[in-house]
Amino acid sequence: MNHFVCFLIMLTIAIPLWPESTWAKEDTVKRDTNKDGKIDQIAHFDKRGKIIKLEIDSNADEIMDRFQYYEGEQIKRVERDTNYDRKIDAWDYFEAGKRTRHERASTDTGRVEQIISFDSEERPVKMQKDTTGDGLFDSIYYFKEGRLSRSTKDANSNGKVNVWQTYRDDKPLERRIDDDGDGRLERIRTYRNGEPIKVVYDADGDRFKETITLFKKGKATLQTQDSNKDGKADVKIYFNAKEEKEKVESDTNLDGRVDTWEYYRDGTLVRAERDDEGNGKVSLKVFYKNGKKYKLIRDKDNDGRFEITQWFDKPPWSMVMELDTNGDGKPEGRYCYEESTLRFKEIDENGDGNPNLREYYNPEGNLVQSEEDDEGVGRFTITWFYNDVEEAKRAEKDNNRDGRVDTWYYYHKGSLTAVEADTNADGKPDLWEEYDESEALVKRSRDLNFDGEPDIEERN
Repeated sequence: MNHFVCFLIMLTIAIPLWPESTWAKEDTVKRDTNKDGKIDQIAHFDKRGKIIKLEIDSNADEIMDRFQYYEGEQIKRVERDTNYDRKIDAWDYFEAGKRTRHERASTDTGRVEQIISFDSEERPVKMQKDTTGDGLFDSIYYFKEGRLSRSTKDANSNGKVNVWQTYRDDKPLERRIDDDGDGRLERIRTYRNGEPIKVVYDADGDRFKETITLFKKGKATLQTQDSNKDGKADVKIYFNAKEEKEKVESDTNLDGRVDTWEYYRDGTLVRAERDDEGNGKVSLKVFYKNGKKYKLIRDKDNDGRFEITQWFDKPPWSMVMELDTNGDGKPEGRYCYEESTLRFKEIDENGDGNPNLREYYNPEGNLVQSEEDDEGVGRFTITWFYNDVEEAKRAEKDNNRDGRVDTWYYYHKGSLTAVEADTNADGKPDLWEEYDESEALVKRSRDLNFDGEPDIEERN
């Protein structure tokens, strides 16, 4: 645009040098200024020989695309066809030879989409823009001594300004945003040397700016959140050089102390830690793979040892919990769940690494069967079976430790009612005992020849 102003000045100086006799004899003068055989200027004069209009062909297509209008031999207005479609789309207005206003029209709608006002030194003072093509000037820029100082924007095209921006050295300094158009600022951006250094905004729409994001070299490095509006950040989010979340510190109970930490790799959560007791010690750690929880460890008694481990990647179980109270790496208890229902349990009572109790549960969580190493021989020697109310109804035991059941116990409402025994290890009972409600022996029968039928009977 400055080149254009220089051209006008040179042209204004050159016009009086044209021959005076020419002005007196003709109303128009045509010229081929670059000697290419094409007329590229047509000057129009009044009856006194004063120039009133100059037409210019700036691209040598033999069509005039610039028109300059004069009063008292001073330029007053310039009209231009900047895209050479034979339609005027730019206007410049002058006072005392200096430009005071510039207008530009949209090539699509034909409506003026930009207006610039200039001061006495032809420096921009104000610029209005219609950025959406709806005929309304939604963006306004203000200049001080020719430098951009502030701007406003109606981003919602509702006739109300909702973005305010300030500048320093032509670079953004601070931006304020009213996101919902209620007249309250919800977002404020601060810049240094044209790069954002801080954004303060209301993320949840409660009209309190609880979120602050800090930037370094134009990239977010830290975000803080004050959810209880006490002026203290209760969440801090740290970002890496790729602006990916790297660590999150939270004060979940809002007591002023961080109690939860989250760690990320490539923006994906890999570990979470928590201080449940508020004593500054981590008592819970959760580990993740591909963003999914697979392991949890807990220090229940705050002694520094994580005695509880929960696994979430041990099919067919949805969760397996292990209890290692002495920290020797050999769990004393293992509990297996489907959803939230306990289905299987193992207990190692002597800590030798081998379970001596197993319990099985139905889908409703009721005990249906258990196995015990009741004699400490390193294998299960008795199996219990339970009814719907978890009362023992039957037990099978290997008394001689040969790996086969040789004794059967029967119960009713928790009381022993009968016993069967295999004394010759043929897999069939040959001894039968019956008991009354007080569990007193009332009858005993024996199969002496092992044919499966009692041979003798004793009653008490």
